[in-house]
Amino acid sequence: MQQHQLYKNTTFCATLALALFTSGCTLSRMVKIAEKEQTITVQPNPLVANGQLVTFDIKGQVPQKLIREKQRYKLDVYYEYDQLQARENLGSLNFEFGEFAYEQHVPTIARQMSFNYAPKKEKGRLMVQGMAIDKKNGNVKYADPKQIATGLNTTPLLLVRNNAYDFVPDTYKEESEKPAALTFYFEENQAKLRTYLGSNLEVLDKYISDNVASQSITVTASQAPGETGSNMAQARARALESYYRQQLQIYDYSNKKVSIKISLQPNTLALLQEKVQASALSKQEKQEVLDILNSSKPEKDKVQALEKAKASDYLQQYIYPVMRTAEVTFDYNRNRKADYELYLLAKKIAEEKVTADVLTEEELQHAATLTPLLNEKRKFYEAAIKSTDKWPVYYNLGVVYTEMARKDYRAKAKQALLAKAIHNLTFAGFRNPTAKVYYSLASAYHQRNDFLEALQYYDYAIKLGGSEEELQRVFADKAALEIEIGQYDDAIESLRYAGDNYQTNMNMGLSYLLKENYEGAQEFYTTALEKKPGDALAYYSLAILGARTQNEQQLESNLRRAVRADQAYTQKAINDLEFDSYRDKAAYKDALIR
Repeated sequence: MQQHQLYKNTTFCATLALALFTSGCTLSRMVKIAEKEQTITVQPNPLVANGQLVTFDIKGQVPQKLIREKQRYKLDVYYEYDQLQARENLGSLNFEFGEFAYEQHVPTIARQMSFNYAPKKEKGRLMVQGMAIDKKNGNVKYADPKQIATGLNTTPLLLVRNNAYDFVPDTYKEESEKPAALTFYFEENQAKLRTYLGSNLEVLDKYISDNVASQSITVTASQAPGETGSNMAQARARALESYYRQQLQIYDYSNKKVSIKISLQPNTLALLQEKVQASALSKQEKQEVLDILNSSKPEKDKVQALEKAKASDYLQQYIYPVMRTAEVTFDYNRNRKADYELYLLAKKIAEEKVTADVLTEEELQHAATLTPLLNEKRKFYEAAIKSTDKWPVYYNLGVVYTEMARKDYRAKAKQALLAKAIHNLTFAGFRNPTAKVYYSLASAYHQRNDFLEALQYYDYAIKLGGSEEELQRVFADKAALEIEIGQYDDAIESLRYAGDNYQTNMNMGLSYLLKENYEGAQEFYTTALEKKPGDALAYYSLAILGARTQNEQQLESNLRRAVRADQAYTQKAINDLEFDSYRDKAAYKDALIR
């Protein structure tokens, strides 16, 4: 009996060993077949950094004989960097049924992959490692790692961004005696008050409930060209007057005296002329519109002519919507306390030693300007939010969080602070939908690398209109974002409205460089240097242009100027793939000798 059991155990071990040996041989053959016959392509190659992401397309193809029921073959994709000591796993191409498609009868997987950019990743390589896996026992046979792309080309990062926005100017002392104003926007051909984004009705209710002896209110309304009827502006003004009087019956317990005056914009086309002159349209487009408005044609014919003008789309998107408005102004006085008293009371409110109602929201916000400490400003604005629903306090708190984010070197903390900035700037936008506020919101999203949201709010800012300087700033940073996401044609179009300044010329030069229009790029970079003589980034960009056009003299002279202007460009040039083919040439070596 023991002899029979020994025979059974021996037979089992032999069978198991044979199975493992057979499995190992099968997996080894699969790996060898893959190494000889698989095809892997990557676009772009070298990898390119756009904004804070490195995105690429990878396609893997393997022979049909690697598609099996008992075994599977897959490719792990990863990026090695930091002198190849660090590895970032990016994903896998798994050649199992249901996970691949056939391309000309060949099993194929095509994917888009990405990883976050960081300067330490600039010198690296994209790798794959194939492996054959036995589905039953989990045995694995690895292929040798294979490099499929190099990284990183960082030329798209050589753009210029501004994203600068500051606190609402502190005009408390000057403005406390002046009227306050709220703006309301209407849909085309409608006088119905909006209750969604940017309605300002909640803020209006606050004014209605103010405990004052009297209020003198003026409602000034307007309409856009081509709107139905000539009384649309009056209908909008009456809608606000009616709303105000109805809400008085609900919120007013002091029986204050309220007088409401209706004022209408006398000439729609005259208002349009003001808006056009303050817009970001080119001089030629402005002139075309002004010629139509100043012609002797009837108003109806002028409106039809504007619809055919080159600037028609701009008018429809960015100017007409902000003409369909009504502004409500309030006029009543409030007493001011001394600055030292405001500061001490604000500090007690922030520490919850006294209630917030000892100061008005304007006084509390003014107190925040009296301290240079960001954390103390934050506390004051947060205390002010508890007693007000008006936009400046939310806006200024958003600016505080933005400034705190800029000074914080920790990536996660910076992202969290920007998220708080966005939260408060969004509330400011609800209450005061203007180009200034939405530009700041777009910039916060931009700095947080939330590109789609940033692009959306840049568009909102443009549509709301503003001064020529404000709109040029919006278009300039919108173009920078479009470069970051690879939309070079859109960036060039936005830069048409961004003014003739250093940032515009630098980003126009980069857009042309990336589109391989080297002659155009040369012209814009040269103009940028005229705007900002001695600029290291402009010189460095011209050096790259020299490398791409095989102009060694241009490479050497401009790289030397860049290094002299800013020593940091020495290390950048050493790592830059743009100069790889020049490493052993005198033009490159001499330029780095300062």
